[in-house]
Amino acid sequence: MTHPQGKWFKFFGLSLGIGSISLAFCANPAPLGAQENGAGKTETDANASPIERVQRGNVAATLNPGPASDGLCSAEPTLTITRRGKPLFDGPVANRVNRGGDDLLGLCRVSNLDVRDLDGDQEPEILLSNYSGGAHCCLSSLIYYYDRATLSYKRLDQFWGNGGAGLEDLDQDGRPEFVSRDDRFAYAFASYAASSYPIQIWRYAKGDIKDVTRLYPQEVYGDAYELWQRYQQIKQDFELPAIDQDISATGANLGPVRAVLAAYMADKYMLNQEVDGWKRLAQLYPWRDRPQFVTSLKQHLRDTGYITGSFTQRIDFQQGSSIGSAGGRLLRGDRHRYLLKARAGQTLDVTVPQGKVRVQIFKPDGQRWTRLEPGQRKLKRALPANGDYRLEVTAPEESGYSMVVEIP
Repeated sequence: MTHPQGKWFKFFGLSLGIGSISLAFCANPAPLGAQENGAGKTETDANASPIERVQRGNVAATLNPGPASDGLCSAEPTLTITRRGKPLFDGPVANRVNRGGDDLLGLCRVSNLDVRDLDGDQEPEILLSNYSGGAHCCLSSLIYYYDRATLSYKRLDQFWGNGGAGLEDLDQDGRPEFVSRDDRFAYAFASYAASSYPIQIWRYAKGDIKDVTRLYPQEVYGDAYELWQRYQQIKQDFELPAIDQDISATGANLGPVRAVLAAYMADKYMLNQEVDGWKRLAQLYPWRDRPQFVTSLKQHLRDTGYITGSFTQRIDFQQGSSIGSAGGRLLRGDRHRYLLKARAGQTLDVTVPQGKVRVQIFKPDGQRWTRLEPGQRKLKRALPANGDYRLEVTAPEESGYSMVVEIP
């Protein structure tokens, strides 16, 4: 397989290089205007148009990109889906992509139409790729799936960010996985061009897509090895400061080193090899600011869900702000406890934009006061007493989550 750390990571007709981007939209294996027959083979009309048509079994899809608004981006793309000869969807491809509850700017390049069974239930899904425009962001998958309850097609949007994803059947079970990278590591420890990323593997099933990276240790190990090799290459390509030098005084940029070690540690946590990982990091990062780097890295790994388990910490409010945030990944049985100091009469506003988690809120005397159940997104109430409140986050099954807390 091709790992995200490789020199080139191809996705949706884009070839992404480290520190650069080459737009190669004609990388489609089937040319625009080509039609795939029921046997899965491609046929090209002599009068090929910009319209893409693909059929698999009794499901067919047609993508009309519409007029190009600037020579690249489609202005009004439309999609038609027929099942057993009956049109079940015929309309515009929505011009906004949802990321964690936020609407992003319109679709720029909708392409790479495909019809394939993603979850092995003998019901093909319709897969589209979208590139929103910009130097290197953003990329997403649009998955249309048949809903037997309503006898209609619904859509799932999966946002990939800067890096994109590719489909590979990693375990040869007939159900392809999305192989991606964790885009939350972009800019976290270095510039975009110098950032490194841990691998992510996702699986679609019945209208949902889940992170299943932990189920593929061989692929994670391969990614960790590539990151190790990249660290060795950085040592050769850059003149790194001496161990006893004051980094701030030398002006040395250790960002690429921090970035590759951060991604490496994420992989080590996925492999349950974090103890070995921290020992190696102590050897690979000997500079004076190591304690500060380790502290910030652990916080990032916790925020992104690599460090799991139960813990207690205070809500991180930015200086001068009444808004704090928290997040991570919960396994069943984990408890993430957050403390915040407040006064009676103040309003507590809790929002959970992502994750199926339970948030229980305890008063300063330890008694449970109120809670948000999985699926509920918002709670707003006046506080009854002065002191430290405890917000305890749990999940009935493994789930990532984010939480925003405001006390005006």
